[in-house]
Amino acid sequence: MVSRSTQVHRLVGELEKIAEVSIDAAYGERAHRWTLSYSNGPTHATMQAHLAKLAKKTGLDAALFDLHRIVQDGALSLQAVRYVRTVRAEDPYEYKFTLGWAIEKAAQDTDHPDRPLDDREAVLAARLLAAEDGYATPRALAERLLRHGLAGLLADDLDHSRPGDRIWAAEYLTARYAEGEHRAAWDLHLHPMPTPEALRAAAADPDSPRVRVAALTLAPVVRAELEAQLADLDRLELGLITAVRADKAAWSTVGDALHITKQGASQRADRLAERASSTSN
Repeated sequence: MVSRSTQVHRLVGELEKIAEVSIDAAYGERAHRWTLSYSNGPTHATMQAHLAKLAKKTGLDAALFDLHRIVQDGALSLQAVRYVRTVRAEDPYEYKFTLGWAIEKAAQDTDHPDRPLDDREAVLAARLLAAEDGYATPRALAERLLRHGLAGLLADDLDHSRPGDRIWAAEYLTARYAEGEHRAAWDLHLHPMPTPEALRAAAADPDSPRVRVAALTLAPVVRAELEAQLADLDRLELGLITAVRADKAAWSTVGDALHITKQGASQRADRLAERASSTSN
């Protein structure tokens, strides 16, 4: 007959595979319960659900187990960076006093909070943790980010031209030219300023080769946005012309509305229809 201890360790082995985390199982003689401790990994709720399924499968009582999850400093730092990158400070006063709590809650509510979403997140989190000498609390991380922002963790990341890299171009021009609310959004959250404003600022400061490369990299972005807006306007105008004509209005009425002749109005409708057809295809 298989002992209870053997059953428990088999369950723990299965739970480790499912949860992708190492688990330390310790039995408490007084409480007659097992404590399963792990670092980072799935949330308490996720682990509880896995545990309930495995306990039922193996014939063990899930009530025999207590879960103890430790969120390590590196995971806290990662969640701090992720939260500040994605959640904007709509109310700076409230943001200031709730950021530490929000970081802690994000770590508690995130499965595998130590896994970065991208390379930049990993780099920024490592720098943030290093700035805290490798020891971090949610409050300390919040205070540093509120003082220096994510922009304070970039070091010289933007100092090397990367033609064609639109993220670099937007961020380089933002770091150089952003003012007011755009500067605040950049310094704290790394949110770039609107692309058209970045291009206008670059055009007014033509002395830097790197600025010209960054601006040229973003020019196609602005052009694509404008072309999309013009295509929408074409469809809107054509729809209005069609509706006015459906109301039995003469071409002269359409022309008067557009400040052109009736012949011009008819030709314009034809051109709009042709453009709308070409963009839809």
